[in-house]
Amino acid sequence: MIKKLILPSFLTLLVQGCGGSSASTPEVPVEPIEYTFSLTSQLTNDCDISSAFSEVELLLQDDTWQTLQRYQADENGVISFTTTDEFINYTLVAKDQKGSEAEGLNVVSFYQASSATPAYYQAQFDNSLDNSSCECVTQDLELSHRPFANQASVTSSLSFESWKIIDESHTRFEGVTVCSEIDGNWPMHSFSVLGTDANQKEIAAGEFIDDFRGGAWSLAAFQVADTADLAASHQGFITNQIIANTKHFLAEVVEDDESLLIFDTHSYISEAFYQSKASVTFDESSSIFGSSVIKTHHQIISSNAQESFSVKASEQKPAIDDRNFSEIKADGSYDYSAVSGYPMAKIAFTFTAYDPETKLLMPAKWTFYGPEKGMLAISAPLTGYEDIINIDTDKKATDVRLINSIITNNYQDYVKFYQGFGERAMTDDFVRNLNEVEVSIKLN
Repeated sequence: MIKKLILPSFLTLLVQGCGGSSASTPEVPVEPIEYTFSLTSQLTNDCDISSAFSEVELLLQDDTWQTLQRYQADENGVISFTTTDEFINYTLVAKDQKGSEAEGLNVVSFYQASSATPAYYQAQFDNSLDNSSCECVTQDLELSHRPFANQASVTSSLSFESWKIIDESHTRFEGVTVCSEIDGNWPMHSFSVLGTDANQKEIAAGEFIDDFRGGAWSLAAFQVADTADLAASHQGFITNQIIANTKHFLAEVVEDDESLLIFDTHSYISEAFYQSKASVTFDESSSIFGSSVIKTHHQIISSNAQESFSVKASEQKPAIDDRNFSEIKADGSYDYSAVSGYPMAKIAFTFTAYDPETKLLMPAKWTFYGPEKGMLAISAPLTGYEDIINIDTDKKATDVRLINSIITNNYQDYVKFYQGFGERAMTDDFVRNLNEVEVSIKLN
């Protein structure tokens, strides 16, 4: 009986296993995921108003940096396309012009950028800036303050030409320039003076101003700086406050200084961040041919002053070939993996380039964002611009920054940050605790 029960069941399983008793179900084809990549290019005028910049082109490239497709920005400065690739390689080529310089090119390449992350490009083309909506004024500002026996230095969040001591209670900032949107609110800025009192004690006074209308500018400095104690042993560093994306109260701290004067009781302190940066120089050389330097940097941005002041650049010399700088090869490959712990390499070249039509010198810069080792975008022809920049074009300067953010070791987090607003995002979590290795080479 047992055999009679088992045998039919076994045969049934065997037949089913061969597909003889069940209809085969066709596989449903998997629809590829489409990603919409979008890049916005813009200019920003003197009063911080943005407008579209369309003189930019995007080259979509493969893993060997060969061009697959070219896209032009539309009248709104937008480049948009769909792709089934989650990560893409691309190069931006934009017209660039600064001050009185001739028109040039700014080239930016990203390796394995997220195609689903909106990208932004901040252009500079001074000859195309529209400042018709701006009101800009340049004149002197007189700061009145507590008596100083000696006024040693001044700071302002605005640019100014020079400063002058009027008397022990008055300091003049000469040639101050400020801009605002016409009929808009003036931006908030700060002025301060540092020195000593009659007892040779260090003191500082400062104040904010947000009204630069007519007449002579005068400002009473009611803010008095407090003394913040520093760690017994620390590196030299620079520090300032960031309020609404503007830097205030810049100070330079000498190694092992016991204290620092800070403005920490003003009305905006609840929204202020302290930004501190320290650097260590390892190799610095100069000759008739040029100069080179290797440094480490550390930045801490925090709402807590003492946390920011704990900034400390690495004192361990990076594993860089300081003789031949052989990390970058003649074929465009590079390898900085010997410097462990830095997921991103930002490599920028400044060229001695020539306009192929006029044969005149033209400014040109190419910045590459990629992992610690790989192949530079310049290793392949820059389609449409081969006669201006290529791997053999003379380089005036090479600047390498190896980047490590304390919050992540994931390369994708790095490339997303830099293809977005990047360094313009002054207090983003990504840059609040940031280490860098700098390798800079300049040729005469």
